Amino acid sequence: MKALNQLPEIAARQLGGLAADAQLKARIKLNAAESKTHNYRTTARWQIALSVCAALVLCVGGVLWAMQPATTNTALLPGGSVIDSHPAGNAVVTQAPVTSADLPHGSITMSTGIIGNDTSIFASGQGSSFPLITVGGATYRLLSFPDGISSSLLGTKLGEVSEFNIEPALGSGDIVSNTVGQGSAVYAVNGMDGAMVAAEVGGSLRVFQRVSYAGTATIGGETLEDTLCKPGNVAWMTLSGHGGVEGEAAQELMRILLRDADFQSTGMSGSGSLKIGLTNGLTLQLAVGDDTISACGTWSCPAFFEAFYQIVGW
Repeated sequence: MKALNQLPEIAARQLGGLAADAQLKARIKLNAAESKTHNYRTTARWQIALSVCAALVLCVGGVLWAMQPATTNTALLPGGSVIDSHPAGNAVVTQAPVTSADLPHGSITMSTGIIGNDTSIFASGQGSSFPLITVGGATYRLLSFPDGISSSLLGTKLGEVSEFNIEPALGSGDIVSNTVGQGSAVYAVNGMDGAMVAAEVGGSLRVFQRVSYAGTATIGGETLEDTLCKPGNVAWMTLSGHGGVEGEAAQELMRILLRDADFQSTGMSGSGSLKIGLTNGLTLQLAVGDDTISACGTWSCPAFFEAFYQIVGW
């Protein structure tokens, strides 16, 4: 009985002096309620955080999956078409993109010298005339590419600029320029048969391509080959909106162009572009119209375009 009578005293000591009365009971209930609310809020925050993380993992995983290359075991079917061809600039992908690993060996040829057709390589001028040199009646326009050449590409010295004139069409000298200083030497370019000349501009040897100017294209009995180049000098061709070809295929296209082209006019017209890369590293550019090409005069050659389209599969 004595022990039973001492229970309240023992309980008080174990509770650190707190009395097990109604007040303590109320405090315990209040603390329990607050603890439950706290745990609920914490759990909610963790649930939200975990949901966001899961969503991010799914998104990132989807991106990484999309970036994986196509399987290398898928071969390009003979005659299969990945892109439907439409007028220039409107190609529409109709199948999953094919990577280089999907293509048979040798299907792709690359050349670091190939220049795309999105921009002109003719240098622009500030006055009414573009930067040029006239040599014995033939006109050559400055190219922006390359911005310098080796002296090893220089051929015969054609003479020196006898007249510097901002309006070369009004000049009377044998070699007139609005870009190259008077007294500067002008050279032929090796292997170009009059289609290109070179002179120093701003301390660097620069290339000029033969073009139509002031109603003048050919000045005698020149052929298209005289204003361009021989087939053996061609390394590649690109036609705006239709891709490009290299090697023997490009040389065969040049043979067709030189053999079948008919002179139409002395002017230069067309909104498209044909670039011809040469084995010496230089590039010619021609304007392209409806079955025509033009630089030094405009020439019609449907057979050239038909052959080009057939080669590139357009």
